[in-house]
Amino acid sequence: MSKPPVLRAENITKRYGKKVVLNNASLSICERELKILIGPSGSGKSTFLQCINFLVTPDRGRVWLDGREILRTHKRDLNAYRQKVGMIFQDFNLFDHLTALANVEIGLTRVRKMGKEEACEKAMQELDKVGLRDHIAKYPAQLSGGQKQRVSIARALAMDPEVMLLDEPTSALDPELITEVLAVIKDLRANGMTMIMSTHQLNFASEVADEIIFLEDGIIVEVGPPDKILYEPECERTIQFCSKMRELYGNSR
Repeated sequence: MSKPPVLRAENITKRYGKKVVLNNASLSICERELKILIGPSGSGKSTFLQCINFLVTPDRGRVWLDGREILRTHKRDLNAYRQKVGMIFQDFNLFDHLTALANVEIGLTRVRKMGKEEACEKAMQELDKVGLRDHIAKYPAQLSGGQKQRVSIARALAMDPEVMLLDEPTSALDPELITEVLAVIKDLRANGMTMIMSTHQLNFASEVADEIIFLEDGIIVEVGPPDKILYEPECERTIQFCSKMRELYGNSR
């Protein structure tokens, strides 16, 4: 008997004016799985993730967590849902006036209503997990791009999410900093975190993904395990895209 999904999104559609940026996109993910969204820029990957977390309001579609439908009109339920579904952004979204430690503490004290001492201890634990114990007193301007992204990951982890959504978490980084962030994501994967991630890092996807989802023009074109989608796809556009990405980033196979 197959496991029930932790999170399920069904027929998510989003338009901006006359442009349809996401068209009936659906996915489900079970506990401890990692699913990766790939596709050209503007294909709808970021919009899909943001609609799943209701940071962008879909025009149509439904989302369930642990078998319960999330109704975005119920503010209390939506806030509780966002605590359980963490979001990592391309551009870090840190507070520039707060230290790394304070950036992680703030959600714990304001959202989870933890006391200062407990929040500090929890924040220290999460920063230690991402290798930043020695940088807790630094402000974002004093951190590298890779370190900033690791702070944002620690901040999301501190909320003890059931699912993490990662929106191209290495796209704003210099090439030498990408490896350190991907290493943290690999550790999360190894420790059983359930994740949906968009990325252009196909070698990484081939190593860690349970399933790859190829989008173009807001439509899910093809879905399957990494070996099939990256190396033996059926759809012509998937073939073209993966071939081009291998030319740009290399081929680990």
